[in-house]
Amino acid sequence: MALGSYGRSHQRQSYYYHLADTRIYIQGLDFESTLGNPTLATSIEAVTVNGLDFESTIGNINIRTNIQINGLDFLSTLGNLTVSETFSVAQIGHDADSFFQSRQAETNPQSIVRQFTYNNSEFSDRITRYPTVKRNYVDVVGKGFTVNVENASKLMNELIEDRTAFKRDGAVFYGYKSDTNSNNVLQIGNGFLTNVNYSDHEATLTFKNRLDLLSQTFVSQDVTSKQGVSFTGSEWNPADLTFEILTNNSYGANFSSVTCKYNAQIHYDSWLQWKTNLAAENITVQGFFPYGTNYVQALKSIAELTDSAIYAEADNRIYFLRNLTGVESFSAVVSESDVLKCSTTGDAYDMCNKYSVPMSFTVVSNKVEGPRATCTFVNTASVNSFGASLKGPTTQMIWYTNSANANNLAGRVVFRRRQPEIAVKVTTPIKYLTQQLGDIIYLNLPEVGLVDQPYTMIGQTIDVENQTMDMDLSVGHGIGIANVTVFELGDDILGRLDNTTGVLG
Repeated sequence: MALGSYGRSHQRQSYYYHLADTRIYIQGLDFESTLGNPTLATSIEAVTVNGLDFESTIGNINIRTNIQINGLDFLSTLGNLTVSETFSVAQIGHDADSFFQSRQAETNPQSIVRQFTYNNSEFSDRITRYPTVKRNYVDVVGKGFTVNVENASKLMNELIEDRTAFKRDGAVFYGYKSDTNSNNVLQIGNGFLTNVNYSDHEATLTFKNRLDLLSQTFVSQDVTSKQGVSFTGSEWNPADLTFEILTNNSYGANFSSVTCKYNAQIHYDSWLQWKTNLAAENITVQGFFPYGTNYVQALKSIAELTDSAIYAEADNRIYFLRNLTGVESFSAVVSESDVLKCSTTGDAYDMCNKYSVPMSFTVVSNKVEGPRATCTFVNTASVNSFGASLKGPTTQMIWYTNSANANNLAGRVVFRRRQPEIAVKVTTPIKYLTQQLGDIIYLNLPEVGLVDQPYTMIGQTIDVENQTMDMDLSVGHGIGIANVTVFELGDDILGRLDNTTGVLG
């Protein structure tokens, strides 16, 4: 296996905590001058106040999302307490350090470690079967996973006795023992407990990721008049529109609006890069999300109209990608010696050499009307070779207001899908965990006529129990493309920019 250069300025441990703010604010009380300077331990389990034995004076303190003190009504005694959000940052694919990468490159790596935690407690020694974790960005859907835990001990009966135990985090890790006392692991799956089934002294726990929950959450919260959510009157960078509906309290998701990497729900760095890429191409939209539109439907529409990937990664945060020429830093080479199983699928039905983008809709009486114009991009060479194959967006929740933006989308789609797709699925040992969705995979599989061919990984299935993984690879639906020129004016192969129809009136 050949890996690209990672170019890390520093290496990080596999799992760590970040405390965003160590201050405690209590309404109506100068906490600092009264009790001293408070310091939160990195274990997030205790509060130490200089000059005061806080525990023996007030009681045991337990900090999670709130503060509880044994024998004291802390809220009524001291006032409202606000603790800044604390978020544990899990290390996933691209975060792998040099030690992890070197073990991944080995044919038969030693000292393999598999871990499972539930509600931040270790359950690895109770696992009877580890899960299969799936991710795919094409359909913007959530993929859950199940873990089998022994229950002869009746440990998992707490879920029956205490229903608040549901919706807590479960996480799956895979890696290698780095020394006698520590492990070097990546998180490969995370979700919220939604279902448990008891049978034969086992408990089967089902975890759903953040997109699963968003599929049950509506953008509009107007249950009285059932008004949709409108973004007209001005034009929006699609990234800003997305951040607005995810974080503004007027809408249903109520995600964190923290604008740094410690946002627990949105992978802020990927969102910011996405916004930057869209702004560089002057991509702007308007939109309308009818009442009853859930977030998966809304995000799918945004992804489709911007030629982007929106999905939940292994850390259960929402990621955003829009690559035109793929980033080589995290590319990998897969050869026949790495492959346990391979399947290829040719698909002429999905090809597209004409892409028509409706644009300039209006919102009247709580519904969308239009379009007032249409932009169509045609690859003449492909039409001459295969006949016309016309496609277009499947949703109309956001739209472009000018032909340049519409043509940008159409040209991108036609470029990748102007000929029949040869999609590939390869099954390998679990040795490509440093790759994430959207990364470029070079295939050297002479058996199927593929030599140093670049594909985008659009799906990933990790079988932790059997220690194998599948990679779903595509060009037609791959947002990452290596070493290509997308547009050349007047070139029939790479596209023409002068053949749009439907000029704005």
